[in-house]
Amino acid sequence: MSNLLQIESALLALPQVKAGLNITEIRRAQRSLTNAQKSKFTNTINLSKLVVKAHEWFTSDEGKAVFREEGVTWSNEDFGKKVFGWQKSYFYKVLKAGKLKDEVVDLFNAKCDEAEAAGQDPNRSLEGLLKFARAAAETTPAEGSGEGDGEGSGEGESEGNEAAVEVRVPTIMTLSFKASDLQLGRNVSLRVDVNGQVITGNTAEEINLALQFLAQAIAGRSAN
Repeated sequence: MSNLLQIESALLALPQVKAGLNITEIRRAQRSLTNAQKSKFTNTINLSKLVVKAHEWFTSDEGKAVFREEGVTWSNEDFGKKVFGWQKSYFYKVLKAGKLKDEVVDLFNAKCDEAEAAGQDPNRSLEGLLKFARAAAETTPAEGSGEGDGEGSGEGESEGNEAAVEVRVPTIMTLSFKASDLQLGRNVSLRVDVNGQVITGNTAEEINLALQFLAQAIAGRSAN
């Protein structure tokens, strides 16, 4: 584990403490969860390669001719939705990931493994991969690297070494307020992590409106 003092490490190593806290079982469960996440990510990457091939045929002259002959007209969004059942944003994430070079994906996985070994929680996901690839491409963009569409160049390890994987910080509070349903303005979404950082796209006024609504709801419940 990381961020442990020497005295804390010694404490957790005591047989009675390990038994009382079920540390061995917990570590085993954590490894199983990590391995499951790795397996899921690997399967998603393999799927993304197949999606790229499918999309290449869909946009090819042959594919267009078949659709035209059958009287069917699809946009890329239609293709993602009707073939795979995905919304536009996720479909494009899968498509972009499938176009990344293997070197970029391998380096991302290696960085995630390093973070996990350090006791951190890396964002081993499509979103985390694409952020990593963009950072790698922006560090030393190569000619024809495709940096504009989120693809990394993968031209050697030195380019990706400057990029770091995104590490998730535990959340201690969330707030979600569907103001639009009540015709009170824009919806509010807010999250506070363990470092006290507030993550939100809303203004202070919108957040205060949500808090006022919450206070009124609590007051009404107390009155009852």
